[in-house]
Amino acid sequence: MSSEKTSWPELVGVPATPAVMTINSQRPDLTTEVLQIGISPSPPGVDSTRVCVYLDPRDKLGLVAAVPVVG
Repeated sequence: MSSEKTSWPELVGVPATPAVMTINSQRPDLTTEVLQIGISPSPPGVDSTRVCVYLDPRDKLGLVAAVPVVG
């Protein structure tokens, strides 16, 4: 079983830019996509090389609104 990190619950409520930087520093092998809940379409399928960081479009601060996970 892999010991690599696959979710970042501690990033909920953190601004998007530092959240993406944290994910990229911990898992440089992954691509990170920043999407707005309910506005941006979710990427198709599961991708083990991707992390989606979802923001609430009503939040003007750009804070992470859901736990980023690999997939």
